[in-house]
Amino acid sequence: MNRILWAVLLVISVGLTSVFADELFDAEAAKRHFNAGLDLYFKKDYKNAIKEFQDAAGIDPENANAYYFMGYAYYKLKDMKKAMEVFDQAYEVDTKYSPLRNAPITENPQGQE
Repeated sequence: MNRILWAVLLVISVGLTSVFADELFDAEAAKRHFNAGLDLYFKKDYKNAIKEFQDAAGIDPENANAYYFMGYAYYKLKDMKKAMEVFDQAYEVDTKYSPLRNAPITENPQGQE
């Protein structure tokens, strides 16, 4: 009896795992969430855009663009702390998203005296 119960539970868990795994590693799903996020962002629906960008980044953690636009959505909502955290995530994935806030501030810009 216990073996049958374990076998049934195993079959159910494998079936559920494959359903979730399909989207988890689905590049097209990540792209759909990202594009939906962009659409919402440009419609100024920043809260829902963040959700879509989070979904895109959850599927594809290497999607620096999702973190980058998510950071701007948080910025638009005036949540600067969260915006900077997400911008840092974008930078960790792709260094082209360099955090300017870490740049040194000089008294005399180069070339001026």
